[in-house]
Amino acid sequence: MYRRRYFDIDRFVIDIFVIIAIVAVTGGAIFTIAANYNEQTYVATVTDKEVKNYKNSSKYIVFTKTEDGETKVFSVEDSLIRFRWNSSDIYGDIEAGNTYRFTTIGFRFEILSIYENIIDFKEIGSDSAEVRQLE
Repeated sequence: MYRRRYFDIDRFVIDIFVIIAIVAVTGGAIFTIAANYNEQTYVATVTDKEVKNYKNSSKYIVFTKTEDGETKVFSVEDSLIRFRWNSSDIYGDIEAGNTYRFTTIGFRFEILSIYENIIDFKEIGSDSAEVRQLE
């Protein structure tokens, strides 16, 4: 005799995966858009640079120290939304020991190794009036 099931566990599992997929795609799109419009400006001296290698990719990392002694770590990446494809050129132009006014987008999440992305920079002298004005 066939017994009717009122709760179908297979259908429930599929529904949960579909909901998770929808939330992940929607959340990823919202985060990407928000990150590209979260623009910040910093005046900082570059202390070091390095290329962080992953399995199949790499990321340009710039270590800085602000005028008030705070350490900031930025990345230099291409940006599809900003139509910027010259991250290698920007990374090559930034020199350790120099002070810059950086314009960044994005957020810093330490646990996920996500950094603010440098989209523009201008070299300034550490005793410049521009440094005092931005402080």
